[in-house]
Amino acid sequence: MRCARLTGPRTVEIVDIPEPDAAPGTVVVAIGSCSVSASDVEAFERGSIDPVSWFGHGWTGSVVAIGDGVRGRFEGERVVVGAPPACGRCSTCRAGHPGNCPEVVAAIVGADEWSSGHGGFAERIRVDARRVHRLPEGVPDEDAALVEAAAVAAHAVERSGLRVGDVVAVVGAGTIGLLVAEVARLAGAARVVAVDPDADRRELACELGADAAFNPGDGAAAWLDRTATGVGADVVFDAAGRPGSLADAVRLARRGGTVVAVSVASHDTAVVPALLLDRELDLKGSLGYRVGDVERVLTLMADDRLRVDRLRGVSLGLDGLAAALAEIADGRGAVGARRLVDPAR
Repeated sequence: MRCARLTGPRTVEIVDIPEPDAAPGTVVVAIGSCSVSASDVEAFERGSIDPVSWFGHGWTGSVVAIGDGVRGRFEGERVVVGAPPACGRCSTCRAGHPGNCPEVVAAIVGADEWSSGHGGFAERIRVDARRVHRLPEGVPDEDAALVEAAAVAAHAVERSGLRVGDVVAVVGAGTIGLLVAEVARLAGAARVVAVDPDADRRELACELGADAAFNPGDGAAAWLDRTATGVGADVVFDAAGRPGSLADAVRLARRGGTVVAVSVASHDTAVVPALLLDRELDLKGSLGYRVGDVERVLTLMADDRLRVDRLRGVSLGLDGLAAALAEIADGRGAVGARRLVDPAR
């Protein structure tokens, strides 16, 4: 079967590899669509990614083979990649922290024992059967490739402890940031402001429900001072992961507020400790998602409450992946929209 692999900086090769088999406890899925994420673009520029199965990690498709011992799955079933339940056996689970089970995190990034050695930029993939979630009838195939990104946003909002009526700021209006803003609104945020240097992204953020959007350092703090609280944002999300974005998030938070780091920065970042101490801020990290996040997102999408259609870009085949990655890396890609790869094209 055909599979896309990184073989060097800005180099993707389409190679033929053996068909995956359905080992006990696994399923084989024919990929229908895989979204191109920011981490895929960074790996493309770098020429490598670890683990390699993280290259193309947000996918959907249909089950084509089922391994021994798998229950509740059938061939032809539409599924989306997600997270398995906590193992219940490791020291973290036994200590009462199943939400931080290392086996869940390993599975999400494709470092578990059933990793196929490649991600969703392939015609088929073998995964732990516990990782696939059934797609509701109301979720179109075109939207399903964004479930993984939406689950990341849902997990960040859950981690934040957001309460009904809170004022929220989101630094970074890429796909994850836009989804965080949407999920925060659904969770009861009274006001949402987006911060991004790109004018088109700021416009899209407002179209998707943000009350206002600003360039970094240009008006967001003043706008927050005019909200009902008048003291800054109750919750701020750093969904940019760029130099200075976490510090920007800290400056927008009210005293006693919460800052959540969502995006994985590929560089060191700095936060002034005095600001954290002076404002008594809670600084939290949010990594990936959990089983419950995926299920909540699927329900919201099936009920047409969470909109992802505006975040879908054009669909292309494996042969067009390298050009699409180069276009995005060079800043020529569609703003706020994720390209979708259909390996069968």
